[in-house]
Amino acid sequence: MYIPTMALVTYILLSTLLAGLRGAFHPELLGYTATIAICVTVLEILIIRTGTFLLAITSSSQLLDLVAYSGYKFVHVIVSLLLSHFMSLIGIGGTWLSWVIFLYFFSANAFFLLRSLRYVLLPDQSNQGMGVGGNAAAGYTVAKGQRNRRTQFLFVYSYVVQFGFMMWLSRV
Repeated sequence: MYIPTMALVTYILLSTLLAGLRGAFHPELLGYTATIAICVTVLEILIIRTGTFLLAITSSSQLLDLVAYSGYKFVHVIVSLLLSHFMSLIGIGGTWLSWVIFLYFFSANAFFLLRSLRYVLLPDQSNQGMGVGGNAAAGYTVAKGQRNRRTQFLFVYSYVVQFGFMMWLSRV
């Protein structure tokens, strides 16, 4: 929880610092940025919990684990904001370079979530393939279909949902 918590605080301070460097700082911006960041985290946790409920995913993951996974996006947003700002200061590139930097760090975050949450949201299916009376074919199709839906949810969460949240957080 240390890295996601510190990334959240750093994101709030960095985004208001960048606004101050542009001449757009006012004290309410700290509260506004903190509210947006915390709302994104809470909304993300609600999406994960709703998805796990609807897909009947029973995992031993704790709520704090999911909060930690949702907080890692702030690390990538921070680095993306810093690199884009420094590149614009020294006059290299433009908006296209900012997009390349953002897309790289978005892809890194999405891949990290896809690999990490796979073990949390997709429990081992090896024992669930047996149907009634030991018939593997009867139970396997249901388990395979359920696993496909869970994989699709994980992909949509890791790439589509994260893209929206990271775009929202990056527009400082």
